[in-house]
Amino acid sequence: MTLDDFINEHQKDNEKSQPFVEYLYSLMNKYVITNPAKIYNKVYISRQLWSSIISGKSAPSLNVCIKIALGLHLNNHECKYLLKKAGFTLSSANKFALIIRYAIENKIYDIYEVNDLLTSHGCEDFILK
Repeated sequence: MTLDDFINEHQKDNEKSQPFVEYLYSLMNKYVITNPAKIYNKVYISRQLWSSIISGKSAPSLNVCIKIALGLHLNNHECKYLLKKAGFTLSSANKFALIIRYAIENKIYDIYEVNDLLTSHGCEDFILK
């Protein structure tokens, strides 16, 4: 194993140990998002809620985590870890979760389009607000 291979393998393990906010910032760095307002405005999260989450004063809800994942255009792996760090999963036994996973796998990141998918499949109680 080369040094580069070793570093890459162990950096993946670091992903597992990062807290939610640190992982969120690492994703923002990865996608070169230097202004958080681009994310929270895009996904209709108030600046106050964003600040509260970033400062650790409040934990993000599942709805907020999914909106952040959509706003960052995360892939399934990244979304899974972001949700896990906030204490959530997208279970295959849940229609809402399957629709969200489908949207992410198919790069459907627009909240209105995702809400249309949810509504058209009987999950209007779970629309991303």
